[in-house]
Amino acid sequence: MRTQPDLVALTARLIDVPSVSGNEGAIADLVVSELRPTCPPCDLVRSGNNVVLRGPFRSERPSIVLAGHLDTVPAAGNERARPKGDLLYGLGASDMKSGLAIMLALARDIDWVRARSNLTFVFYDNEEVALEKNGLRKLFPDFGWLAQQDLAILLEPTDNAVELGCLGTLNARVIALGRAAHSARPWQGENAIYKAVPFLARFASLAPRPVEIGGVTFQETFQVTLAEGGRARNVVPDRFALNVNYRYAPTRTPAEAVSELRAMVPPGFDFEVVDVAPPGVVRADHPLVMDLIGRFRLERRAKQAWTDVAQFAERGVAAVNFGPGVPAQAHQADEHVPVENLLRSYEVLHGFVTEAPETQRANGHGRTG
Repeated sequence: MRTQPDLVALTARLIDVPSVSGNEGAIADLVVSELRPTCPPCDLVRSGNNVVLRGPFRSERPSIVLAGHLDTVPAAGNERARPKGDLLYGLGASDMKSGLAIMLALARDIDWVRARSNLTFVFYDNEEVALEKNGLRKLFPDFGWLAQQDLAILLEPTDNAVELGCLGTLNARVIALGRAAHSARPWQGENAIYKAVPFLARFASLAPRPVEIGGVTFQETFQVTLAEGGRARNVVPDRFALNVNYRYAPTRTPAEAVSELRAMVPPGFDFEVVDVAPPGVVRADHPLVMDLIGRFRLERRAKQAWTDVAQFAERGVAAVNFGPGVPAQAHQADEHVPVENLLRSYEVLHGFVTEAPETQRANGHGRTG
């Protein structure tokens, strides 16, 4: 079993390897080198900068996958790990180098032959960018059995709570159209920015909208996140483009989210979907999820963000978020993780995947080799 200093040192090693989205080669190399001693009995496969470690399979055991992304957002002067008191600082400390450290430690420490679960570890690239680049998405076609798991645990930052489901996310481009004119004779044109003012005022007044599902509450939000308009200082702008981000609860489908947002756009404005990702279904009543929460007395919450729980849920696999990072620390310049969280995550997941009761096995998944 690992100690807290072991886990802190491993997390710091991972932080010190740069892995901004699209540049995960070096950290994938490190992951492979850490996992190689587990083979055999495990199978280790690298596909691009995605790494999959699969243990022995027995039909009577539940199948559980632990997954985490290798990439981080761009650095903000926080490239190196810095321990300070009870906190470990550095890029990705919470999102999610600490989660990766837990995965590596578990993979090295578990007795794979005697484990009570069929275990798979998935390390993947490009989570922090557009879904089309997401490494996990690229793995599903080649590793079909990933969609036949009983449970997926994403080691996203949750501060050691179980965060159920996840929000869907929709980005749309809303464009107000006007007519250009010389700024000295504005009556000859129509200012597209002014036309957008009522729309902006409406969105500025929208409060988060609570939606309760399975005993947890999501907050649906609408935010204007980008604005672009005008082509010269002395020209009345004839075009003003806004990016609207809608985070929607798992009660809605992507098509329903698009329809709702489209209905809020004034007549005469252009509307185009930039990208849309589905939400993750809440599986609070799944036997393995109930066992994880109940046996280890974990707090449960809604995941107030999008995560790859959605990709597993889309394929019929129960999935939750659980990891040592702190959600509010994600993407912060002073990002850090409490060091005590590392040992707690490790102990919970070690106990769960090695002692998962066979009576908690879900129906319909995990029966294929």
